[in-house]
Amino acid sequence: MRLGIDFGTTRTRVAAAIRGNYPLVTFRAGRDHALDWYPSLIATCGDRMVFGLRAEAVQYDAEWALLRSFKRLLGDSQPDTMWKVGGVELPLLEWLTRFLASLRLDLIHRSSLEIGQRDRLEVMLGTPAHANSNQRFLTLEAFRRAGFDVVGMLNEPSAAGIEYAHRYRKVDLSKRREHVAVYDLGGGTFDAAVICMAENRHDVVSSEGISRLGGDDFDAVLLELALADPTLPPPSAVSYSRLLTLCREAKEAITPNSRKIVVDFGQVDPALGEAMVPVMEFYDRCGPLISHTLQATEAAMRAGLGAETEELSTLGVVYLVGGSCELPVLARALRERFGKRVRRSPYPSGATAIGLAVAGDLEAGYVLSDRFNRHFGVWREAEDGQRIVFDPIFSKETRLPRPGEPALVVGRRYRPVHNVGRFRYLECSALRDRTEPAGDILAWQEILFPFAADLAGQRNLKTVRIQRDPAVASHAIEEVYRCDAHGVVEVTIANRSTGYARTFRVRDVSVAADAAETGSA
Repeated sequence: MRLGIDFGTTRTRVAAAIRGNYPLVTFRAGRDHALDWYPSLIATCGDRMVFGLRAEAVQYDAEWALLRSFKRLLGDSQPDTMWKVGGVELPLLEWLTRFLASLRLDLIHRSSLEIGQRDRLEVMLGTPAHANSNQRFLTLEAFRRAGFDVVGMLNEPSAAGIEYAHRYRKVDLSKRREHVAVYDLGGGTFDAAVICMAENRHDVVSSEGISRLGGDDFDAVLLELALADPTLPPPSAVSYSRLLTLCREAKEAITPNSRKIVVDFGQVDPALGEAMVPVMEFYDRCGPLISHTLQATEAAMRAGLGAETEELSTLGVVYLVGGSCELPVLARALRERFGKRVRRSPYPSGATAIGLAVAGDLEAGYVLSDRFNRHFGVWREAEDGQRIVFDPIFSKETRLPRPGEPALVVGRRYRPVHNVGRFRYLECSALRDRTEPAGDILAWQEILFPFAADLAGQRNLKTVRIQRDPAVASHAIEEVYRCDAHGVVEVTIANRSTGYARTFRVRDVSVAADAAETGSA
């Protein structure tokens, strides 16, 4: 069974590839209740832990501690980062694996799929377009540990573009207008991508993203307005996340004809009762968030199409996907900006999962060419150590290899100056003057490599004082970087003069610390 899984901030959606059809999978949440999504939720009570559907069943029970929107935490975490939920503390990767193992069991026992315990679940995964390498690694590793057979990973707006092509390409596009701009507003992130579509081949030509803007932020705006109601008493010791859930439910009930939003806080605190928020007041407060997404969308269009948005003659459609796109004001704002080009997916919440299922179906024949969405590189010393410069190894918009193609390979050669090399890697969304990281910047911890022969066997180089060493000035050092189809980067650093080499997964420093040593290549 091949599946497309969109691991979402608040809800995870699954679509199946079944003889050329790609239905969303439903889950039995009760005797007469089915959901076309799986709750991205963890709950604990004492030493008990429940996930997904079982966690949702206790989400309003004050005895249970909750962890919501944990996908948002992945970008700033390492596999050994500890998360504490109530009284239970475990490594991040363990929490994520247990959640996904619960998803796998519920796919077998509580879903619309007809599969058995021993059936292989081959999955195509989605990640935010601007997810960093560490987040991609954590997602891949947790799915594999949970028993899924991962066949590939696509950026979420790219997958949504495939869903669009599968549904509409012959209707909306022509040889003159062959570009689609995907506007993807999820629960925790926003991505925009421009995709060139020709027959079954898709080329992602540009993308922009906001890693901390999504439906959660709209929920927070509504909560602030609702609690400002002067008729409400001060809230008691009710979990903030539970109040946010009530606001999310109230937000999702808004229709184009709504005039007021009713938030029933009485579900978790009878003293609070109901709060009333005028829809237009909520929309006005959401204006800056919406403007931020429009700016990112226009930036992706300028980068991909090389023209101002008024002159985008080759743009066929602006395609709205993501659960948060169902908010009526969003479609209205986009139509005011882009006119009749705007089209919302009939399944905005499920478009990415459906596109992933199509992409994973070998018989569908779609070929996607995706790209780096950040600059990846390393700080280096220049001018005999007098200046630090950034060396971009893989530049933003570099095309990623397709599944089955050889990895991207980039090399560097030089002669060292110090006894130990200190490699400080980072990813950034922009470069200023071509050498200075700017925009959204994520700095990794450093990797240490011994240039001096007498340090080659020392495992803990952090205790070694880094200093200039004339003895290594004649040594030849080579760095070889490899990037696979998932956007995950490894580097092999080799001292060609001594034959000593080590390979590091740059995506994760804790893995790098245990990297295996190899002989000379």
